[in-house]
Amino acid sequence: MRRLILFLILFCGAVPYATSAMAQDADTQMANGILAFRETRYQDAVTAFELVLELDSDNSEAHFLLARVFFETPLKDNKRAEKEVNAALEIEPENVKYLVASMQQNREEAWSFFRKRAREIKRRELAFKILKLDSTNAFAHHELGKSYIRDFWRYRNALVFPSLIFARDENLRRTTISPIDNLVQRQADNIVAQNPALADLLPENDDFALQMAGFLDPNSIMMSDRFDVDALRAQGVNIQDLSGRADKAYKKAIGHLHAAIDFDPRQREVYTDLMQIFALKAEYVEALDMLQQMYVFFPEEVELWTYLGLAHYNTGNMQAAAKVFETAFKYMDEDESYAYFQLKDILPEEEKSLYEEDEIAYAARFWTSKDPRYLTPYNERKLEHYARLTYTDLLYGVPELHIRGWNTERGRILVRYGVPVGDVVLIPRSTSGVGQATNAIQGMQGDPTATTSRALQIAIQGSGWDLLEEANTLNIWDYGDFKFVFEDPFRNGEYRLFSPSASDIADGMLPWANDYTIKARETFRKIPEKYEYRAPGRQIDLPFLVVSFKNFTSDLTDVYVNYGIPVNEFDPGQDLLNVTANAGTFVVGENRDMLVERRNTIYGLKTNQVVHFEESSLWINTQALRIPAGHQEVSVEFETVGGGTVAVQRRNVEIKDFSGDNLALSDVMLAYRIDETDDGRPVLPSDIVRDNLSIMPAPWSVFSRAQPIYLYFEVYNLTLKADGIADYEVEAVLKPMAQGSKVGKFVRGLFGGGDEGVSVTLLIQVASENDGQYLILDATTEDPGLYTLILRVKDLVSGKKTESEQDLFLE
Repeated sequence: MRRLILFLILFCGAVPYATSAMAQDADTQMANGILAFRETRYQDAVTAFELVLELDSDNSEAHFLLARVFFETPLKDNKRAEKEVNAALEIEPENVKYLVASMQQNREEAWSFFRKRAREIKRRELAFKILKLDSTNAFAHHELGKSYIRDFWRYRNALVFPSLIFARDENLRRTTISPIDNLVQRQADNIVAQNPALADLLPENDDFALQMAGFLDPNSIMMSDRFDVDALRAQGVNIQDLSGRADKAYKKAIGHLHAAIDFDPRQREVYTDLMQIFALKAEYVEALDMLQQMYVFFPEEVELWTYLGLAHYNTGNMQAAAKVFETAFKYMDEDESYAYFQLKDILPEEEKSLYEEDEIAYAARFWTSKDPRYLTPYNERKLEHYARLTYTDLLYGVPELHIRGWNTERGRILVRYGVPVGDVVLIPRSTSGVGQATNAIQGMQGDPTATTSRALQIAIQGSGWDLLEEANTLNIWDYGDFKFVFEDPFRNGEYRLFSPSASDIADGMLPWANDYTIKARETFRKIPEKYEYRAPGRQIDLPFLVVSFKNFTSDLTDVYVNYGIPVNEFDPGQDLLNVTANAGTFVVGENRDMLVERRNTIYGLKTNQVVHFEESSLWINTQALRIPAGHQEVSVEFETVGGGTVAVQRRNVEIKDFSGDNLALSDVMLAYRIDETDDGRPVLPSDIVRDNLSIMPAPWSVFSRAQPIYLYFEVYNLTLKADGIADYEVEAVLKPMAQGSKVGKFVRGLFGGGDEGVSVTLLIQVASENDGQYLILDATTEDPGLYTLILRVKDLVSGKKTESEQDLFLE
């Protein structure tokens, strides 16, 4: 008996000792595992943590650390990581650290669309739970911010078509309205009473019962282009706008993302998420404030500088945008910088081979030709290109698939044409679950109320499916003259141009009107890129005319660019208007080379150069150039110092070639005054001197009836008679611009009802093959309106003829 008691005493004394030893062993293994993890001996860490669990299966920290090993290291095993973190949460369900780990694991890419949506829901639930336990948790705020960004994306430009589903369900389609229709609204009220959350999904107009009960035939609605939203509205289709939800989602996203930065400013991804939503809302001033904080923690991140470039560009600070983009290029790797510099996606097809011969030289010429304001030290079109690339990568990249935004179909199109004027997402209600709806209605044929109820449920709830899932959504980009339609068939965020399937065509969709893979190629061919410059400050019109004459000392052509600057009322007694401005005239050749640059600063506008018209006054000036003949682009620019007033006009012109031997006529220079000058000096500094004539040129084809119309022209290659004299005839005709039908003009001609006008005919003799002359037309008896000015020249020696024609307006 004593021996038994002694044994029991010894045994009972050994139990606490064994427990203590096991605890010490577990602590030792835990320390070993943590050390191995830090030293990247990950397999040793796994062994250590598993030994801990053998000794203590309720050690939540060991489960958590195993989850980290299998989630963060080369031993990555998502299923095992999920199992371990769930085990840790079973032991400590309110441990914030473990909840955050589970939330991060659920961010892993899911190749199934449904799995992806399930993970989104799971992450949102975890984030709410974490914030209940710790309201300062930056990870949870970030997750909810991202979640509400996704909602904002879904709703910001989403339109729902409640009638589209009815066309696909033969059991619901009707073309006439029966007495059942008065039950529809009551059924809707009953459904909403059972589920108030559905109230804001119902259309907000008085025609709801008619819309829901009518079940219109889609072929009568859709016409040929099934993506013409305006036409659908015009046909009475009830389109629901979800922008109200987007505003709510935006406010929540901003709140949570700002909280995430406030509680942990080193979360790099939060800055990108904030930049995304600021870009979507075009709130770039707010973006600049946020980027100041990003600069403190991530000063060498490429994205910091590209985001700054995007924000500065969209707030109008072009100089800052140019500077920060240049900084961004210093931090870019080779592939990324090439994406910003290459031009293949925006060049006309016929120029790509020239570009490939010398990319750097051709790019320089291309950007020179596209610069909308040569007076500024930066190229606004190039900055727009950089901003588009940044915007595209920010919003349309697919990080899960490692696809940059500019490599997606939407991205490439945005780089070509910019942000679309209209950006709409079409969400057909209940595009899934139609089969279930059809089956559910079987057996209901004798119960019209039940059928109506089911129709409402399909329209509102999507047959039990979330109405706003991205399934079968379409994205329409409208640029005014053309548009593109995209689809996301794999629900992975990589939209592609829509092309009708065989079933779509079988259902009556016209492929030629709805195949946007074909239509996009045609658009690319006709319009390789699009850009419309909007100058800052007060914009004014700047009329100008370009006239060309033969240069007798070179192969170049004498060209005069005559322009007018609008001026406000002023004291006629003033000699000078107190204005300091920069002006420039630029010519870009057919191969995109800059042929001429003329810049000058104007210190005051002399009032004797001002010509008055009914609605405005113009300060007249001219720029003389010598350039090659051919198709050229002329740009005239004017800006007051400080940029308060800006004028930019650009035009393609044909510079005449006078190198031949045939009878030729120069351009006709319209003028407000022509004086003879013996010493070759101009009467005013802005006058043009040709053939001892001082000419005040007109910058536009507008004249008052009270003032004479001066015409200056030159004739080349006249035939000389034996005595060295050339004889030629000049006729100038100013007649009302031809209007009306050809038959009407013919009848008026037969019965004496022809157009009246002003004409002058002169016989001229000159002892030269070339001559310069001017005419004066008196239009005081003519009515205001549009006129055609025709100048005809006939060489009386050779019999050859030539003529010129242009439009003119009398006020």
